[in-house]
Amino acid sequence: MAYFGANVDSLETNKEFAESLSLDYPLLSDADKKVAAAYGVLGVLGVASRTTFYVGTDGKLLFVDRDVSTSSHGADVAKKLGELGIKKRDATSP
Repeated sequence: MAYFGANVDSLETNKEFAESLSLDYPLLSDADKKVAAAYGVLGVLGVASRTTFYVGTDGKLLFVDRDVSTSSHGADVAKKLGELGIKKRDATSP
């Protein structure tokens, strides 16, 4: 399973955000909002809703979480990955 983040911010904003947090995964800058619209997460005000898509290495959609809480999302993702049978990533691996 691979992980990446996506939002409708500009490329420069995403780059600054990723650098500020030393993220070890890519971010998709969807400034034209086509991806958000295609995935059905673009709201009427042009803002994407917080949604997490879990996709297996075979490309199959495993789960969609539309009830994302920013305060607990890290723990929620770890729990869901365990429920889906995804092994923990070695912290030293890329």
